[in-house]
Amino acid sequence: MNDEEFWNYARQRARVAPEPPSHAEYLECKLSGNTCLVPLRDLAEVLPPPYHLARLPGMPGWMAGIMAWRGETIAVVNLDLYFLPPESADLPQAADEMLLVVHSLDQTLGLFVAAPGMTTTIALGEVVPLASSTHALPIHDVGIFDGMYADTPILNISALLASLVQQIGVATTHG
Repeated sequence: MNDEEFWNYARQRARVAPEPPSHAEYLECKLSGNTCLVPLRDLAEVLPPPYHLARLPGMPGWMAGIMAWRGETIAVVNLDLYFLPPESADLPQAADEMLLVVHSLDQTLGLFVAAPGMTTTIALGEVVPLASSTHALPIHDVGIFDGMYADTPILNISALLASLVQQIGVATTHG
């Protein structure tokens, strides 16, 4: 292939639109009584204990605290407590609890889960909409999920971040 053929080929390939992905990869996250899937595209790191968290006055019960991670301060949320109704009692901390550091919408967040599980690749056509009456997690905000795969809800990290910010705003104005 000479230079002219190469550049003609390169211009031709530059005009071809990339195909949208047909599948996505997820990490299974075990909670105390349920499981959810977290998109790997949003996962920055999985950290084992020990954690050094700082609690601030007026934080909602589901917010475990804040911590330093790679030079920035991030909020850490206990997913079990976040998914439970406010009147539920606090759950005991799991011995094998792990911290998932996720990143979306230029925001970084820590999520406590009882244990990370296996990764799985899911064809986008296999994700079914999440109906409020069929999801396994005891929450009312089904908008933080992208859908279900094999009876497991798929967490939408961007929507979760927006919901957390809204919930913190409500807690600070009423607290």
